[in-house]
Amino acid sequence: MPTVLGLTNDPSPHGPQTTSSSSSNTHTNTSSSSNNKMGGKGRLDTISKRNHHAAVEVETLFWRALCDSPDAAKEYMSEDCVMINPLFAGGSAEPMSKKTEPSVDTILEGAEPWTSYRMHGTPQVVEIDLMAVSLLYKISLYRQGEEGGKVEEFQAVVHSCWRQTAGADWLLCSQMVAYSD
Repeated sequence: MPTVLGLTNDPSPHGPQTTSSSSSNTHTNTSSSSNNKMGGKGRLDTISKRNHHAAVEVETLFWRALCDSPDAAKEYMSEDCVMINPLFAGGSAEPMSKKTEPSVDTILEGAEPWTSYRMHGTPQVVEIDLMAVSLLYKISLYRQGEEGGKVEEFQAVVHSCWRQTAGADWLLCSQMVAYSD
C-alpha cells in the first residue's frame, strides 16, 4: 500500500520491507493493483477497511518522520498525546506528554534521527470507534554508529492509538514502546 512518501508496508517478494533515510534503500511498490486493496483482501469500500488501512499508513508516516526529522513527528501527535518510549527518551520508561518535564516536544526536538526501521509482519489493527484505531506490532529500528561505524539494531513492540479529527487527519493520542528480544 503506497503512502504519500512512496513507502510501503506491503510484503515484497524481494525480502523484508525496510525504510531508510537514504533513497537508495527505500523500498517502494509501484503495483497499481495494490492501490485499492487492503492487504490483498479487497477494495477499501467500507469505513472499517479504510480505517484499518489509514492506521497502518499513518503509523508508517510517524516512524518515517522519526527517521527524517524527529521534530517533524510532532505534527502527527495530538495536543493531549501521552507516551512511553524509552527508545528516544534516553531509556526512560516514564510516561511523557506535552505537559511533563521533560516534555515530548523537548525530547523530539533533541532526538537523533533513526537511520531506518522495519515493521515485522502486518500490524494488528483494531477499530476502537468510528474515528479511532489501535495498532500492535513489532518493530526494528536501526541507527548508524559514529563515523560510519556498525549499524545498531533495536527491537521493540509498539502499541499506538490514533483518532481522526473532523478534518479527516489522524493524530496519535497514545503510544507505548517497549524493548523486545
